[in-house]
Amino acid sequence: MNKTLYLFFILLSFCTVFAQNTTELSKFSREELDVKIQEYKLLAHSNPSEGIKKLLEAKNQCVRINHKDGAMKSSMGLVLIYYNDGDYKKSLEETKFAEKYAKELQYTEYLSDIHRMRSNVYGEMGLLKESLEELGKTFLYTDKIKKADIRFYKKALIYESYAGIYDKKGDTNKQLYYRRKSITESNKMLGDRPTMFNAKFQNLAYQYASMGYVYSQLKAKDSADYYFGKALDITEDKKYEVYINVRATLYSDIAKFYNENGNSKKAILFARRAEILERQATMPYIRKDIYHTLFNSYMETDKKDSSKHYLDQYSSLSDSLLKSEKKNMLAPVNQVILDKENESKDTVRNVLITSSTTFIFLILGGWFYWKRKSRTVHQKYDVLIAKIKEEKVQQNNIIIPQENDKLNKQETFATITEETTKALLRKLEKFEVSDKYLKKDISLPWLATSLNTNTKYLSEIIKIYRDKNFNDYINGLRINYILHKLVEQPHYREYKITYIAKECGFASSQVFVIHFKKVTGFTPSYFIENLKKEKLL
Repeated sequence: MNKTLYLFFILLSFCTVFAQNTTELSKFSREELDVKIQEYKLLAHSNPSEGIKKLLEAKNQCVRINHKDGAMKSSMGLVLIYYNDGDYKKSLEETKFAEKYAKELQYTEYLSDIHRMRSNVYGEMGLLKESLEELGKTFLYTDKIKKADIRFYKKALIYESYAGIYDKKGDTNKQLYYRRKSITESNKMLGDRPTMFNAKFQNLAYQYASMGYVYSQLKAKDSADYYFGKALDITEDKKYEVYINVRATLYSDIAKFYNENGNSKKAILFARRAEILERQATMPYIRKDIYHTLFNSYMETDKKDSSKHYLDQYSSLSDSLLKSEKKNMLAPVNQVILDKENESKDTVRNVLITSSTTFIFLILGGWFYWKRKSRTVHQKYDVLIAKIKEEKVQQNNIIIPQENDKLNKQETFATITEETTKALLRKLEKFEVSDKYLKKDISLPWLATSLNTNTKYLSEIIKIYRDKNFNDYINGLRINYILHKLVEQPHYREYKITYIAKECGFASSQVFVIHFKKVTGFTPSYFIENLKKEKLL
């Protein structure tokens, strides 16, 4: 009896809350609903889950009262949130819902947005051809937008999408070209209304940050500094309301940039800022980059507990994302097939053929990919074995080439003389054959002191003449050391990975495996298994 009463009160409470929510929305006029929808969109920037809930309620209420404009705008808000959250299936579904109303209302501005967002979704799914096709449709509507500021802004977003596609294609020149076009369109905006003012600088911040990241990948430090600086000027100026996801991405990219350039303290500072913002925006792929940067940066500063914590977080999140990608891979692809069915009755037969062969294609593609990858990995193995044998013959136990001829090709700091550079390189060569790099707590300051120089000089010399940052340089020496041991001393092949990791100076087997694969292209287990099979001496 008591359980029955308990369940009754729970049900009554639920119905009461539901009735209150329904009443709350139903009491608003269409104009008031429009204001609420705008509020919910803004809410989604700081609280995506609550934003989804509110926008769904608003969309359903607009459908009930046949408020087409409100239903479409609510749906477009959901499209963006689902896209940022990586839920591409729901994002595609919402574009279809919004498109129906946009066509009825003949809203060229929203039709442009719908095709652009659909293009972005296809791009994230790896369907780059379909992505470009959708993006091409946007100009049919964008050029018809009468208000200049809105037209410029929509074009800026379209060029940003083109940049994203060419980023995925690996075409850096085209990516930079379209980012500059996006910046040009944004700068055409007068921004005389608050919404347009904020939209203008929102996009500028994002484009500058993206260009900073591209130049950092190209190792163009000055250009990266310049564009990251311009993005930070906008982001940290309180008169611009830059979205949390843009700020989190910017801080994450800057942190990675500093980490790759040997400034671990600044890398940690910006990565922690990004971590705090990401908790509010929930962007798992950005979070993964943040964890990786913090893991590397804390390792550089010898904070082993923090480094291990972020390595565990990074590994766990990577596994989770991989499982999620595999689980959801087919659902959005099937959605694309259904969309193409509805575009034209004449293409039904081709779509059916495509849908029936998709699964077979994926299976065969996966098999061929696996075979090709296995062949590529083994080729890397063969090349490495040949290189180690050659080094043994030459009595050279160093995998990193000594490129002292760079003295005539590259410039170091203006304050480092040629004589000092040569002397420091000679000391480095002695260090590389001394096995001192096996010391577990080795750091840049320690090595600089040992070589009677300063960290700034040493970091720059390693970067230019060994083509690595300090962390990669030390780990490369350690990996090379253990490679020779495994090839030349067969009993090493019987040891556990944990022992081998400690033997060559790594604090944990996890870190060892990551860097072994980074240097060689395959895992230690793969290397050892093949050595055993071939019985190399």
